[in-house]
Amino acid sequence: MKNVKQLLHICTMYSILKFFLGGIARLPWWALYVLSDLFFFFLYHVIWYRRKMVWRNLSAAFPEKSPEEINEINIQFYKNFCDQVLETIKLFKATPEEISMRFEVDTAVYDKLFSKGKHVLQATSHQFNWEWGNWILNHHTQFHLRIIYMIQKNKNMEKLVNEYRVRYGTELIPANDLNAIMKDPEKPTMTVFLADQNPSDRKRAAWVNFFGREIPFHRGLEILARRKGHAVVFDEMIRVKRGHYKSISKLVFEDGSKTHEGEITAAYVQFLEESIKQQPENWLWSHNRWKHARQT
Repeated sequence: MKNVKQLLHICTMYSILKFFLGGIARLPWWALYVLSDLFFFFLYHVIWYRRKMVWRNLSAAFPEKSPEEINEINIQFYKNFCDQVLETIKLFKATPEEISMRFEVDTAVYDKLFSKGKHVLQATSHQFNWEWGNWILNHHTQFHLRIIYMIQKNKNMEKLVNEYRVRYGTELIPANDLNAIMKDPEKPTMTVFLADQNPSDRKRAAWVNFFGREIPFHRGLEILARRKGHAVVFDEMIRVKRGHYKSISKLVFEDGSKTHEGEITAAYVQFLEESIKQQPENWLWSHNRWKHARQT
């Protein structure tokens, strides 16, 4: 009886959440951004969402900047973050064609690799708007798309988010499913890693200097590339203006098996840091990448 009640509770909460978010997703774009402005005011001025953490991270990453410059980045980050949340909700009702009008994708690298029959490992990050970028890759490339994702604590939200992610054929693989990640695809496949996430197993992580501090990074992409010889592409997302983005993809290693241990991860971290410096307000500073220290 207890299990039945829990199941009914989960189903009820899921239905309420889906109805509520579906209503927001139906809003016209102008109304969506009005709502985002209200969300920013509440998040930043009322509940002070992670403000100390964001300020601490920005100050440590950019010691050369004045408090006024840090504050400018800080405020714009929160505005962009609120836009990201509302723009992600928009995916519940949007079409790839609609998002493609607002998100420019560079496909030259992917077209070349597909013509060679290469499998691709894409390292992307929490640059806004990563959900849009991942969502429309199927629409712009010929690859079968696989996204490696972290399991969320909120199962209702995870179910809702995964529904729009797989709507057009994307395959989702939990980050802890190593057998599925290592499985050889039958046709040219692009496997996407949000490579700037904190690894769950820090003992097996690669420790690399990032904005002046040593932190752990996932080694999964590098291990897969070196064992299988897949091509490695680094992707950065640029905010063109409000509600408009573009991604730039760079082929870094065409054959991962020809790299040295640690080479791919080190190259990615350098690429990520340089990209963030170009638009620091466009990366997820509330995501605490510096909370872990290497155990000696």
